[in-house]
Amino acid sequence: MAEVRLEGVTKRFGADVALDAVSLTVPDGAFVVLLGPTGAGKTTTLRVVAGLERADAGSVHIAGRDVSRETPAQRDVAMVFQQYSLYPHLTVRENLAFPLRSPLRPRSEAEIARAVENVAALLRIPHKLDNKATALSGGEMQRVAIGRALVRRPAVYLMDEPLSSLDAKLRADLRVELKRIQAELGATMLYVTHDQTEAM
Repeated sequence: MAEVRLEGVTKRFGADVALDAVSLTVPDGAFVVLLGPTGAGKTTTLRVVAGLERADAGSVHIAGRDVSRETPAQRDVAMVFQQYSLYPHLTVRENLAFPLRSPLRPRSEAEIARAVENVAALLRIPHKLDNKATALSGGEMQRVAIGRALVRRPAVYLMDEPLSSLDAKLRADLRVELKRIQAELGATMLYVTHDQTEAM
């Protein structure tokens, strides 16, 4: 895993200043929550770390390396969004395997199968591997979306309100699961929410 460091990051959208000289350090293996109201710049912060937005000023460092000019693929991060972003025509197994089929990092079918089985066990969904994504509940779909990030074993996980579309009970259950998974993996996670309960 890896430390994430932002130094004086500024991002503007026209006349609107989304981030104003933000400096932040997420220690290696930490679970850090960014809490704030809608429009506070939380998602923009994640997008700058991921490389989906380029900062107008300042720098982003991952594992001690300045990645400010690198593409998202070069940064070794995985992002989980509010929307499930699953391929509905694929099974859970195929959805989980999809990020592992990148030509930039070739893997054998045996490696892919092993990684998918491990993540399914971690998320407690091995019995769902052969189901189509459309046959899953909201909570199961979000587990698969989280699994698509986990299966790659990136240096950093970026979570953009991944539980906000779920009901309160399911949110509480998955919060506990995410903390368990983060602790098991020793993963560096930057988690965004507007919900104070979720932040705790």
